[in-house]
Parts: sequence; structure tokens; C-alpha cells
Amino acid sequence: MLQLRVRRSELTYEAQLAPPLSAVIDTPGKLASALISQFDYLVGLADVTLDEGPLQDRGLSCEVEKFHTSILLRADRVEIHFLAVDETWGPWTSEAIHGVWKAIASTSPEVAAKSHSLLFEMDCEPLTGSYQAALERFCSPHRNLPEGTETAVVYYLPQDLSQGFPSSSFVLNRSAEVQGGLLLAMTLVFDSRHSQEDVVQQGRGRLDDLSRRLEIELLKDSKVRA
Repeated sequence: MLQLRVRRSELTYEAQLAPPLSAVIDTPGKLASALISQFDYLVGLADVTLDEGPLQDRGLSCEVEKFHTSILLRADRVEIHFLAVDETWGPWTSEAIHGVWKAIASTSPEVAAKSHSLLFEMDCEPLTGSYQAALERFCSPHRNLPEGTETAVVYYLPQDLSQGFPSSSFVLNRSAEVQGGLLLAMTLVFDSRHSQEDVVQQGRGRLDDLSRRLEIELLKDSKVRA
């Protein structure tokens, strides 16, 4: 069993939209007001930025500083980035996603998600041994490469359309945040049959399941922001 102490944990939720969110382009102020009304106890007008530029870049972004969260709305997608995540963040992540979708529904009720995706990113410290030793159980450098060569691992999991999982990937690589540490990054995609309220819980379940299959134990760290 590879034991990893999580030093930093982030989560990104993204939804691809159909039809495009016209309220972002035509009446961005209307969407900003709807967004503020969903988070009025956390967000004010000063926290919302209206973004100009080419058609595909127009929209708005919003910062929720209390929860280290950024929200991005474009015509074709929604992106919510949670900069610090642990078990206590479950209620807030669901609340943020639900609130953004309520804001969209109040301005453009015809807009729905074509797909949802989650990206879990965790910078970890192996409890014993080095990064190289941790990765060698999954993949060793070719014997003809220079001594000291390190490796990384990417698993592309097959689609499971019966469960509504178009694609997913699991990455083990060098951490840029933790000296001698390991980055675990998992991307999960859910098709439109999954509701936005359920994807975070389902994603955590799939993360736990894949970690067990790979014999990886993720341990909490008091240094993870909460």
C-alpha cells in the first residue's frame, strides 16, 4: 500500500453548455445580478468582473474569497475552481455548483449541461521512500535510459457509457508544490444524465474506488487549508 499525505488539494468543476448561454453575451449585467443574488451573503458587485474580448471570451468571473473559490461563466461553459478542498468542504462545493446553476436557470432556463467534469489535484508527500520509489511500483524507467531517470504514470480508463462515464484519467507525476512529492490528478467526465448536484459526491466515490484499486491510501494533513 502506497501511503500519501495530502499537502494541497484542489477541485475544478466544469460543465459544457447547450445551447450557448446567451445571457453572458447579451446581458452580462443580468447574469451578474442573478449570481450575486445566489451568494449575497458572500459576494458583492465588486467581486464580479465582466470580461470583454472575442465572442468566445465574453462573460463574467467571480471570486468568493472566503472559500478560495473562483467562478467563470462563458457562453459555452461553466468553470468553478475550489483552491482548497478537504472533507469539510463538501457542503460548500455542492452549494456553489447549485447556486451557479440556479443563476443560469433564472436568466436562460433553456440552457442545460452537455456534460460535467471534475478535476481533482492533490500534491502529496510519500510517508516512506522517495518519489522514484513510489512510482516504480507502477512504472519503471527503461533500462537503457541514464541512471536516475524518473518516470510518471497516466492511466486512461475505458468509457463506461452504461454508467454515463464518457472518459476518465488518473495521473501520477512530480509535484511542483511539495519537494520530493507526488501530484495525483484525476479527471472524471459525466454525461448529461448526471445532475450537477450529484457529480461531486459521485466523483469523490470514484476517486476513492480508483485509489483503492491502485493500492493508494490518501491521508489528511492539518496543513491543508480549511
